Parts: sequence; C-alpha cells; structure tokens
Amino acid sequence: MANHYWIYNLILILSGLIKHINGFSLQTPTSSGVGSAVLRLGNSLDGLYDKSSSIKCPFFRRRAADAIDNTAMLFNFLLIRHKSLPWISDILADPNYSPELFSCPGCKPYGRHIKRLADGTAEKTRHLSLAAVEDRIYNDWVGGVTEKRGYYITGKLDSTIYTDDCLFRSPDPDMPVRGLRKYLSAAAQLFDHKQSCAELLSICSHEGRGEMGHGIVEVKWRLSGIINLPWHPQIEPWTGSTRYHLDNDGLVYLHEEQWDISVWRAFICALYPEAREWGIWKRDN
Repeated sequence: MANHYWIYNLILILSGLIKHINGFSLQTPTSSGVGSAVLRLGNSLDGLYDKSSSIKCPFFRRRAADAIDNTAMLFNFLLIRHKSLPWISDILADPNYSPELFSCPGCKPYGRHIKRLADGTAEKTRHLSLAAVEDRIYNDWVGGVTEKRGYYITGKLDSTIYTDDCLFRSPDPDMPVRGLRKYLSAAAQLFDHKQSCAELLSICSHEGRGEMGHGIVEVKWRLSGIINLPWHPQIEPWTGSTRYHLDNDGLVYLHEEQWDISVWRAFICALYPEAREWGIWKRDN
C-alpha cells in the first residue's frame, strides 16, 4: 500500500487546485480508489485546458497550460513504465481507460481555431503542392480583418496544414511550444487586437529544403503593438522571419522563428518601454 501513497498525495494536491473534480477522500487510500481518482483527473484535463485559455495574463496562462501538460506527461510515463503498481493495473483494466487519456492536451486537435471532422478527428490537407501550402500561409497573414492582422495577432490560421504536435520555436523566452492547440491559445490573446499589427513583408518557398528535406515556406514580417500584460506595454516595431518546415505528408511540423533584434532588447523593452531609448541597442540595428 505504501507504493501508492505518494501518488495519492499528489492527486490530493491537484484536487485542491482543480475544484470541479469531486470525490477524493482523505481516508487511507486503496489501489482501486487511487485508480478511479486518476481516471477522473485524466478525464478533466481537456476541460481544464480550455479553462486555462481564458486567463488574461499571457504569463500565467502559459504557466497553467504547462502545468496541465506536465501532469498528463507524468501520468502517461507512470502508466507506461510502472505497470506493476496496483493502482495502475486497475486503471489499465478499467473500460473507461484509453491510451489517449493522458496524451498532452496541448497536442490534441481541440480548440476554437482547429478544424475537425464529424468523427472528432483533426481535419488535415495532406500532400498539397508546396505552392499550395505557400498560398494558405499567405492567406493566414493577410486574410484577417485587415491585411496587417494575421494569425500572429489573432491566433487564427489554417490548422489543416499543421501537425497537431507541431513544434513552435522562437527566441521568445516562453518558447519552444509543442502543440498547435497550445500555440494558438497563447497567440490569440498575446496582443491587443485593435492596437497591434503583423505585416507580411515577403513570402517564398524552397523545394527540397527544410530539416526533413520536403520543402520550406519562408516569410519576412514586421510586428508591433501592445502586449496584454497588466501594464499594457507597447512594443517597438521589429522585423523577423519565420520558416515553415514540411514533413513527408506535406504538413508543417516545425514553425521556426527568428528576430532581427536581440532577445534581451525585446524582453527588457516590453517590461520597461523607456529602455528603447538606451544607446546600448544601437548595435542591434
């Protein structure tokens, strides 16, 4: 019984944070009680993830999403590597258990801007020509309310050309991010939509390039606006580029971003806007 005391205590801690999960008891745990508690937790993670998307502060929204994803990964690891624990055998034998229960919520095909088929699976347009993928990415940049409010501001893009577990890599200290759902949740609320813009400067594609050699689309952009932090800092306009690497299905599996200013300059000026006037930044230009 001592083998599952620690996991039961972890569940008690999580249940204190997740108030809508009911039925946990402080009495001496049994393996079946721990197993049912873990199943309830697993079934709650997607709902929790949706709720975390409503947190207004980008910093705390990302921390909440990370905590939920890490919880899923922890239990998934335990279920795979420690099947001898009594409560794990109870879970695996339960008819309500499925291998997807503790997959990372941030990599699941859910969310406001992710298209799904009638059976609930993600809608994907595989094996498009590189030119067709380029056209769809172009539309994600210029097809919004205005040409300067693309998906970097709105969080709305064509999810059918991305893998659900796409890796988003950037100089941003909050990157990398694994999962289309997780990225869109962050992007949709990072900037003030009315006072920010993401301008597409150029777009091109290259056959046979990219980390897998299946081609890339490359865009150059200019970004400016107000970040939805409590003090609403206005970021100075800066330029950068993004490369969209395709896999063998013709889907974007790696979204790789580069900036033309240093990370420190972007970070410090967001925290302290007056810092943009400091002379030390001249070497960034």
